[in-house]
Amino acid sequence: MSNSWSRTRRFVTLKVLHTDDTPHAVALGAAIAMLVAFTPLVGLQTVIAIGLAALFRANKAICIPTVWITNPFTIVPIYGACLGLGRIVTGSPIVGEGTGFHFELEHQQAFAFYELEFWKRSLSQLAGLGAELWIGCILIGTVAGVATYFVARWGVTSYRERRRRRILRRQLVRSTLHQGMVKRRA
Repeated sequence: MSNSWSRTRRFVTLKVLHTDDTPHAVALGAAIAMLVAFTPLVGLQTVIAIGLAALFRANKAICIPTVWITNPFTIVPIYGACLGLGRIVTGSPIVGEGTGFHFELEHQQAFAFYELEFWKRSLSQLAGLGAELWIGCILIGTVAGVATYFVARWGVTSYRERRRRRILRRQLVRSTLHQGMVKRRA
């Protein structure tokens, strides 16, 4: 675990923070990746994020680790929250209120799945579920993307400023030591 954490830290430090890109470009790349990470396009998210980053001239390297926020361990809670928000926004019934396939089968219509009407209603509900999921994902992804932009921009700017000060202090110390050495020789 610590090995993967150190590799991620090294990647972010060398490929993102020390890049020639502006803080805006780095933050925009992180924001784009965050928005795409919340879309239910698992498997295509990295390609889409890098493509959008290239289109908007944002940092592409930051897209890779950011998009991986949705992974096999986090996918259920993330998409569950997105689906819940989508249902609230659209006013759809919450799971457990007796919708879908199980409701019809529970109410003594064991052979309902042989009827065309059952499949029409079920496909309609599944299509609605897709819309609810997309609406929730877009809303949460947009909020997360905007927040990520500002946090990333602040983080890159402050990191680079601290690094600049540290370099200036080192140069000052070296210069002072060098001047002291020159005076001793004279």
